[in-house]
Amino acid sequence: MAKKSSLRSKSIIVFFITVFLIMGALFASLGNLRDEVLRNEAQAVADQVVSFRSWVAGSGMVWVNKLTPEFQDYLAIHDTGDSTHFYGKNPALATRELSVIANKTSTRATFTVTSDRIRQKANTPDAFEKTAIAQFTADKSTPFVEAYQDDKYRYARALIVKEGCLKCHGDPKDAPAAVIQKYGDKNAFGYKIGDVRGIISVTLPTIGFMEALPTLANPISLGAILLAFLINFFFNTRFILSRLQKLTEDTKAIVSGKLDTPLDYTPPKESNDEVDHLYHSVDLLKRSMELVVKKIKRKD
Repeated sequence: MAKKSSLRSKSIIVFFITVFLIMGALFASLGNLRDEVLRNEAQAVADQVVSFRSWVAGSGMVWVNKLTPEFQDYLAIHDTGDSTHFYGKNPALATRELSVIANKTSTRATFTVTSDRIRQKANTPDAFEKTAIAQFTADKSTPFVEAYQDDKYRYARALIVKEGCLKCHGDPKDAPAAVIQKYGDKNAFGYKIGDVRGIISVTLPTIGFMEALPTLANPISLGAILLAFLINFFFNTRFILSRLQKLTEDTKAIVSGKLDTPLDYTPPKESNDEVDHLYHSVDLLKRSMELVVKKIKRKD
């Protein structure tokens, strides 16, 4: 049968297990922190897109008097009668053009607005976006859908049909002539208030653990952890293991006949320390041995 490990060895093992668990908790915290940082950033982008679409929808359309080479598409045209033309861009078109500009200039976040019933091929959803649309459609209370793909963080938020959306996405009979002329009367109609029209899809570069580590592994945090370990180690060594070792040596001396060996401890009436109580028990044993020795000497 293997020799039983010493209390010191067990204490060291427990100490390192504690270190391992704390490090595991730190890495788990880093994962949660990474998720929160990326999610908050994606939510901020989605909020801005929603605000922009609401602004355009509130005006009906955005009218420009010049089409740039990159953005030649428009929904309607208005002739002022003096050879000046204004081109109308509806919320979906304006948002798509905004995404093209933003995605080219952004150093981090990119976004698209897509649906399972698109009017523009450029808005075709990818696999993640199709999955997100399906989840929102199945449960409209879903606040967001997120995933990690190829070192990218993906985030999606549902676009819910409101009363203002029905003009272009409700009954085709109520739609503006420009919408019917451009998209026909079959595509992306028939929605009701509360339906999922589509999603805002945001993509961000993921944050690696080494990038997130400095957030938690700052000098103050590391110093506090190190101090906690040192206090734990010092307490176990100074107040438990060392005292038990000294008690063991004193007990061996007493057993060997050195009954005058002093036992340094605080009486139980003044202490709740278990080691003091153990010392007291050994002291009682020593006194019993002293009485026995005195009786033997008297008989002699």
